[in-house]
Amino acid sequence: MLQKYFDELKCADWTSSSLFDAETVLEQSKLFAFHPAVRELHGYVLDDEKTSNHHFLTTVEPLAGGVFFLSHDGDSRMVFESVTDFLDSVRKAQAEGLSVSDLHPRLSPVARDQAALANFIHALHRQECNDLIVSLLPSLDLGDLPLLQLLANDDDFFLGEAVAMEIEKRPSKALLPIAITCADHVHPQVSVAGSRALRRIKQLL
Repeated sequence: MLQKYFDELKCADWTSSSLFDAETVLEQSKLFAFHPAVRELHGYVLDDEKTSNHHFLTTVEPLAGGVFFLSHDGDSRMVFESVTDFLDSVRKAQAEGLSVSDLHPRLSPVARDQAALANFIHALHRQECNDLIVSLLPSLDLGDLPLLQLLANDDDFFLGEAVAMEIEKRPSKALLPIAITCADHVHPQVSVAGSRALRRIKQLL
């Protein structure tokens, strides 16, 4: 998987881009190995746009082969389904004088194996890797209601807030009970986000 990326990298001249060469990818990935997202997703850091944010290749299932955006301001998530999509965006950004992050899709690519992603999130939940769970919620199709209910009711209000925010982005009638749970949450960050999600769903009814 990593070798495939290096092979694609060789097919073009990236001398003026922010992409690391193969040696630097390996060096930087070792430096970032302490980070939970890099550690748990078996990530390889691919670039540096001098913004303290980085894209990295994930090599663990069920997100293997995708590209994750590690953001210092907390908006970390999967942004590209494949390295090909990532490199296409690098080319476009370079041609148009943009940052690659300017070309991120509004919604993250949904993982193909939802059951495996749900199991992965359950395992992370047992390890209390909640920050990473927040970053992976955009990759869920929001069809696993018991999992969403579990997260919405968690003592860590950031999980409930993240669930509500995803529902607001992708509302459906089936998510009404989860939105109500979030809107009724004792913590205002969850209840405010839940109320917004509830309004979005009611617009569909």
